[in-house]
Amino acid sequence: MRISPTKFISLLFLVLSVFYLYTAYNIQVFAFDENAPFNARTFPIYLGWAGIILSSLKIILPEKVTTEVNHKHLDYKSIIYLIVISLIYAAVILKIGYFISTSLFLFASYYFLGERRWGLMFILSFPFVAAFMYLLHGLLNIYLRDPFLKYIGVMG
Repeated sequence: MRISPTKFISLLFLVLSVFYLYTAYNIQVFAFDENAPFNARTFPIYLGWAGIILSSLKIILPEKVTTEVNHKHLDYKSIIYLIVISLIYAAVILKIGYFISTSLFLFASYYFLGERRWGLMFILSFPFVAAFMYLLHGLLNIYLRDPFLKYIGVMG
């Protein structure tokens, strides 16, 4: 029996979604947020269930076109680079903060995926993360600890 690459990837995504949902239910929330309609674990729980449902559908439903993967044409080097910079990102986000670490992570991701337009890479990393940070911190009052922004006086 041979499993198609699409079904195999869907199975891996299902396992990842189940693990993510399990960890989402273990997110601690404040006592006053426990019965709130939206708290720190609401979106992760919905995201975990969406991943489980979509990956299960992909596994169960038949494929219209079978895909043959030629491993000689896959770019494993870029995959390894992305895994390494993801691990570096996870290691440094608490030390240097969300803004700088996420911006540098996006910038490096664009570079390793083949983008060489520096202006576009800059616009899609630093200002985009700044706008998202403003949305979280300024409008939604979701506090993200950021030593760099605290050091330059942007956040208190």
